[in-house]
Amino acid sequence: MNLRPKLALVAAGLAAIGTVLGLVATYFGLLNLRMAGLDDDNRLLADLIVSVAVLREDEPVRVPVVVGSYLSGDRAGAAAQAFVDGQLVWSAGLGGAPRPLDAERLLAGEGVRTVDEWRVATVRDEDAGVAVQVGRPLVGVREVLGPFPELALGVLTGVALLAGALAWWSVGIALRPLRRLTASAERFGSGAEVPAIPGRDEPARLARAFGDLLARLRDEREREHRFLAYAAHELRTPISALRAGLEAAAAGKVPLDAVVARRLGGEARRLEDLAQNLLALSSAEAGDVRTAELDLERLAADAYDRFLPLALERGLMLDLETEPARAVGDARLIEQALANLVANALRATREGGATLRTGTDPEGFAWIEIRDTGPGIRLGDDSVGLGLRVVRAVAAIHGGEARFTVENGTAVRLRFPTVTSDTST
Repeated sequence: MNLRPKLALVAAGLAAIGTVLGLVATYFGLLNLRMAGLDDDNRLLADLIVSVAVLREDEPVRVPVVVGSYLSGDRAGAAAQAFVDGQLVWSAGLGGAPRPLDAERLLAGEGVRTVDEWRVATVRDEDAGVAVQVGRPLVGVREVLGPFPELALGVLTGVALLAGALAWWSVGIALRPLRRLTASAERFGSGAEVPAIPGRDEPARLARAFGDLLARLRDEREREHRFLAYAAHELRTPISALRAGLEAAAAGKVPLDAVVARRLGGEARRLEDLAQNLLALSSAEAGDVRTAELDLERLAADAYDRFLPLALERGLMLDLETEPARAVGDARLIEQALANLVANALRATREGGATLRTGTDPEGFAWIEIRDTGPGIRLGDDSVGLGLRVVRAVAAIHGGEARFTVENGTAVRLRFPTVTSDTST
């Protein structure tokens, strides 16, 4: 069952339950109100009879004629009885009333209660030995309230149907934005946009949250497609070169000597570097960062030890000038970015060399820098390779930046947030 009929049924059921409770309370409220009226009338009349009754030797109880006339004309059909020492001495009103009206309280006790479908009030004068009972039959009350259950059933049915219809209509309006969101989700693959839903209610907030989610998913898909296309483009050349060399060696076209082996090994190392850079780029762009406290001075020293043989092989100088610099970041990503920078610096430099430096600046950043004496890179060039793309992505994901300076060579400084007291603890 769909949500709309479920909510309509729930609303109709709740309305029916509320109506039943209200009708039951109304019924008993009316009954108690009517009974309270009867009790007041009976008690008032009994008190009146006791107060006006006259005791004489020849006529123990004499009630004024006007009281009997009142009882005869009472539309409610009241009956009154006076007793002296338990003996009936006077009665008036409705004929056919039981005598006494309340036998249990004839000799003792006062008050109002129901006896054999009569509502009876008993009042006595202990000094005179007089007891007066006034009662009214409950048949009239039953007849007045008798149609109430049938009327209540009709009201209950009408309220339940009306509540169900209103719930069906209002829920349909409330669910209209959700139906539009469902349609947008079903057309997500075709690039459908999430409709804007005004307001601050739950459907509107859900629509905005859902729209943001779809936008992020679409961006992720586009980023994934771009990354796969970029990876395929970067890997195509070294894979083709490696395959061509292996096929040529297998066909005997070139001898598999040390020269060919070194060339193939170089292509394999190039593939390894590409794989590491692609992995770092994917982690940085996806936000897969495992931050910890880092010592940039130590990272610079490790890079110096790693690339010094390559610099010497090319006849270049590689210097290390460091100051204490502690930052917060992902060591594997920063190491990859630094390796790319040092490799690019040594590759682009023909004379002189490169210098690795670390330190902190007044702006609250720790930095690590590589400066070379090469011809300098062209800033803003869209053809910048995978290595520098990784450098920029790693700096951005850490909340830092990569600053490029081209003057008598190229200097690239990576800046990262420094360690604070909260981080160190």
